[in-house]
Amino acid sequence: MDYSEIIQNEVETLLRQRIGLNSESIGAQAILRAVKKGMRQGKMQELTDYLASLRTSPALFDALVESVVIPETSFFRNRAAFVFLRQWVANKVASEVASEVAGEVASKPAHRPLRVLSLACSTGEEPFSIAITLLEEGLTLDDFHIDAVDISASALKKAQEGIYSPYAFRRQTYRSGDKYFDLRVPEGANTHRKGSRITQRYFLIDSVRQKVSFHQGNVLDPMLLEDHLPYDVVFCRNLLIYFDQAARDRTITLLDRLLKPGGLLFVGYAETELINIANYQLVPYPQTFAYQKQLVPLVGLEKAKTSCLQEV
Repeated sequence: MDYSEIIQNEVETLLRQRIGLNSESIGAQAILRAVKKGMRQGKMQELTDYLASLRTSPALFDALVESVVIPETSFFRNRAAFVFLRQWVANKVASEVASEVAGEVASKPAHRPLRVLSLACSTGEEPFSIAITLLEEGLTLDDFHIDAVDISASALKKAQEGIYSPYAFRRQTYRSGDKYFDLRVPEGANTHRKGSRITQRYFLIDSVRQKVSFHQGNVLDPMLLEDHLPYDVVFCRNLLIYFDQAARDRTITLLDRLLKPGGLLFVGYAETELINIANYQLVPYPQTFAYQKQLVPLVGLEKAKTSCLQEV
């Protein structure tokens, strides 16, 4: 192993320890390119200088993270998940209405908005897709609350702007008009330059854009969203595949803390085998890759049964 490989291994170790990144998930060359970019930006000639600064400078490490995160997202990515979400919400609303009619809510707390979390939200396409889905189902803006978390400050900045190119809609099979977007040329675009190609952008309407609360955070932080109420629905798709096993375990523990019993957890296709079936039940809906959290974990249920038998 040569000198540069030793330094790169140290960088990969830092990434694994701080953000759980499994270097094999993105490739050694991607990390090397990110290191070289950081050295250029910091005007450093020696790898040892970069590594020493990386260990002590939060700004330099954040820049490295920005270079290695993969912002692969689009509106309504894996549409089946959003189709099922609409059905689940419709059934939930119908059940609540039936309970009210039957007079079963007299002793229950007042209605709370549906709480949804998008974890690793990237540039915002996923949480905004969730908001549009809920509105299309008939919920009002007061009927739900959406939090969205990502480690990338630059991705969150773009998300908060709510401005998208046509490429962000590449996975859609249809569009229901443009009632959620204004299609126009961005301010400051040079429309007078001869031969220039002016691409219009989709501007998300303010009422939807402001409905999502964005937060910068690291899923390995045990205090992440600790002061927030648990969620009815959590989207955490295609994040675990980039982690080593230790980071996966910590993230799954976090998800379990954040999700209410009976709530929905959406994951990516390659992550379905990582979910503990003792605590979650697979949703039998094609191409959804969702789990419902058990009201009583099977492990806890078995313990309760054993305890009852012992008492008898």
